[in-house]
Amino acid sequence: MLKLPIAAAGLALLLAAPAARPAMAVDAAIAPSFQQHVSIHVPRMTVTTTTIVVRESPAVVERRAKSCVAVGRIQGFTVNAADSVDLILEDGSLLRAKLGAECPALGFYSGAYLKPTKDAKFCAGRDALRSRSGRTCPVQAFKNLVRAR
Repeated sequence: MLKLPIAAAGLALLLAAPAARPAMAVDAAIAPSFQQHVSIHVPRMTVTTTTIVVRESPAVVERRAKSCVAVGRIQGFTVNAADSVDLILEDGSLLRAKLGAECPALGFYSGAYLKPTKDAKFCAGRDALRSRSGRTCPVQAFKNLVRAR
């Protein structure tokens, strides 16, 4: 059997407890708006004690070269002139591939390709350099680059 004083005390506690506020209809015009803000922290780069030395490249002169070079000897390239690409060979020497005035070397800054041949040689007057952008430039001549005296 339910004891009456305990039930009455429980009911009195429920009635005395504060109730939640009734939900009111919110007008869309006065509804609160929410915004998010994201900050990305980029740390400041500090200058170290490393000294950057800018030096001029040594003066070079062009000398006569053979009309073909073995593809396996080519290790890389640089662009130092408007109409030519300098090939870096495996022994550290430089070979300038003359492209001609109609084919500016600026297109080769992002990279260059050679189409492989059966004889595994890259020859002036026969082969062409291809840039990453898709341009094909025939090589007119090769010149050896040696330091000026």
